Amino acid sequence: MSKPRAVIIGGSIGGLFAANLLHRAGWQVQVLEKSTTPLTSRGTGIATHAGLMKVMELAGARFGEALGTPINTRKAFDANGNILAQLDIQQVMASWSRLLSFLLEALPSDLYRMGKMVTSTEEGDAKNKAIVHLAGGKSIEADLVVAADGYRSWSRHHLFNAPAPVYAGYVAWRAMAPLASLDKAYQDLLHDGMMVSQLPGDQILGYPVMPSDNDNDVHINIVWYRKTNIDSLKILLTDEHGVQHSDGIAPKLIHPQLLQNLKQQAADTLHPAWTQIIQLAPELFMQPIYDSVTTSMARSRVALIGDAAFISRPHIGQGVTKAAGDALCLVKCLQSNTNDVLNALQMFSKERVAIGYQVIQYAQRLGSVISQPGGELASWSQLYSNVANVLRDTAVELEGVACV
Repeated sequence: MSKPRAVIIGGSIGGLFAANLLHRAGWQVQVLEKSTTPLTSRGTGIATHAGLMKVMELAGARFGEALGTPINTRKAFDANGNILAQLDIQQVMASWSRLLSFLLEALPSDLYRMGKMVTSTEEGDAKNKAIVHLAGGKSIEADLVVAADGYRSWSRHHLFNAPAPVYAGYVAWRAMAPLASLDKAYQDLLHDGMMVSQLPGDQILGYPVMPSDNDNDVHINIVWYRKTNIDSLKILLTDEHGVQHSDGIAPKLIHPQLLQNLKQQAADTLHPAWTQIIQLAPELFMQPIYDSVTTSMARSRVALIGDAAFISRPHIGQGVTKAAGDALCLVKCLQSNTNDVLNALQMFSKERVAIGYQVIQYAQRLGSVISQPGGELASWSQLYSNVANVLRDTAVELEGVACV
């Protein structure tokens, strides 16, 4: 009896979790990644948890003690360096590139194909397999299609009729610089913990990471959240030639004057440790913050996982863990429904949609201190105006997200 076939659309972390877990569960797997060059991280740090590490082990990733940088504390301080709150907690902070490399190493290289642009998908039914159509005219039949290609996924928009992402009212500026390049006092302040500073409508946090598997020099990764109305967002997304990049702007296209203004605002309002990282970082990345949801993660033989289904605000530190949990839940449901992919996917969707909404709600509460909305989130904004509560609730493991 031949093995069932799965096509994974998207070769980022979510797609690699699905591919590795399905491969180890006895499926024929093919990953289709549209990029023609190896994926890079854009300086993204990741908070890890016990559940994420467990799914990585199940996926065959061998990381040993090299997953990331251990931290022992969380501290909040103001622009003058006064410590406002402190929490002793042990956690491992990793980088997107590092996790990606471990998952790529776990998957046989012939199962991962780059430069494969998916143009459309036929969802199939109980009698007919799904069909994935590629640019150039080739098509691939599959018992299962896993759409793991983010909220711009063709399947998300055309098969699932999912609502458009909703702008949260603020952006995140990301930067990374080598720890050793900072002044000694700032190294001492930032080297062993998650550090947070905040003002009304403004929050910055940083922590140490090793940026990739071939770079063991510790860097400080920072995320600077800033309340930004929709008109100001349009300006941020417009390059120096007047072209607006509504789906997100590449770092090299950000208007130089905007970057200069940002650096000056950092110098005027932030602790100098943060300002120095922003000045030294090779690039600054701007990420508009959205809430993205769907009411279903399965349609016939097509499953949505990771950001193709839900995108939560980064405060929660659960994006990678949720993608891993989506992939693991999918495989568990397939294993408990042998030869019935359609029923397995409906079980998967019911379980993971509920998890997705829980994650979104938790992240909205944490982000309310920046967006400062009215209504039911106003009380949460007030709660998190006390930075001690931010330290306690940011990037913590939520039950069920990892599905272990």
